[in-house]
Amino acid sequence: MAVTATPPNVSEILVHALSDPRNFIVILIQFFLGLALGYISIRAIKYVLAFIAILILGSFLSVWSLGTSTVEVFKSISDIIEVAKNFAVVLGLLTVGPISIGFVIGAIVALVKR
Repeated sequence: MAVTATPPNVSEILVHALSDPRNFIVILIQFFLGLALGYISIRAIKYVLAFIAILILGSFLSVWSLGTSTVEVFKSISDIIEVAKNFAVVLGLLTVGPISIGFVIGAIVALVKR
């Protein structure tokens, strides 16, 4: 009988990430990068919105060029959903999380400074 390991929960991932000084410094740098990104993005919001719209349109065109619908594409990758969810949690906590928090704070600072 094979023993399956349970995936770590969010608090265990955070404690492990922040216990290593190198990881803590990386998360801190990512936070400051997000802060700068948020501040600059509010200054150039129309360009950011245009960039996001172009990315979304490009994604829809890519799916359309495959000759399938988005529903069919999602059905074909349903086998790897659990792995993708775990990867998204780790990626979100360790990469996107600090940048996103910094982005929001930078955007607030830019709006208040106006």
